[in-house]
Amino acid sequence: MSYSTYRTNILPAEPVKLVRIASVAFAGDMLLLHLSDGRTVQLDMHQYTWLRWLLQATPVQRNDWEIVPSGGGAWWSELDDGIELQPLLDMHSLT
Repeated sequence: MSYSTYRTNILPAEPVKLVRIASVAFAGDMLLLHLSDGRTVQLDMHQYTWLRWLLQATPVQRNDWEIVPSGGGAWWSELDDGIELQPLLDMHSLT
């Protein structure tokens, strides 16, 4: 179905598909965020000073994460810190 406004056809908008963090993993000092759409965001924690807190965490602390209810971030309770997905997607879309 299409719509018309002032004789201009307007096609219905595509439904918005929200990308969420599906899981978090580590490969050495690489942070891997597996997304609900099948993509993976890979961050070398040595390259980002704002990830120093996670780089310095123990393996046990690194693996104690949870996905925030919206799916838009991950949180490490013991470290009292986390990351948000949208700024990472914005950053990676520019490169």
